[in-house]
Amino acid sequence: MTVRRGGLVDVNAVVRLLRSSSHDVDIDGDGQLDGPVDPEAARSAARMALSHVVLDQGDLWVAHDAAGELQALSVWMPGAVDGASSDLHRILERELRMPDPSQAIGPGDHVRPQLMASMAGVMDHVLLLRPRLVLFAVTVAPQADQAAVVALARAVVAPVVRGDGDVLAVALDGDRARLLRAVGFAEVAQVPLGELNNVWIGRA
Repeated sequence: MTVRRGGLVDVNAVVRLLRSSSHDVDIDGDGQLDGPVDPEAARSAARMALSHVVLDQGDLWVAHDAAGELQALSVWMPGAVDGASSDLHRILERELRMPDPSQAIGPGDHVRPQLMASMAGVMDHVLLLRPRLVLFAVTVAPQADQAAVVALARAVVAPVVRGDGDVLAVALDGDRARLLRAVGFAEVAQVPLGELNNVWIGRA
């Protein structure tokens, strides 16, 4: 297995793996999963976020097997989230030609107030703890050996955790939170997300 820092050449493969492994959640408790309104716009937004924010201000690590297939990845956003969010919003407005890109890349209007309240709570913790970076995604390919999932996740997280200063991680579902605990993150908070869910925040 080869583990290295990701670059522009990896962006498309990273977006495909992120989407294939994503876990939409039922935010308002109506029994329906609340995914992006426009999945194609969401994929475009992910590519732009990786290219213009993560690679410039955050970090990206990838692990490939001997055949060159992507097996795991970690996506880190800068700890100064406010500036990064503003930069990304301007880029999405320009590239997607939308005055409010969140209308396409986020879930429907009926759950947006709950989502925004939750994200504001997460940002409060980020601003309080002032991490160097925030891990927004750690993903292992679905076809990977299940016995190796934790080792693969640890391989793409460890290079960043070993740096100076604390890092945070966030997870929207219990499976992802358990994986983050297994690779060395300790819970610092949970922020309610709608009726049935919590956003888990960990620190390493």
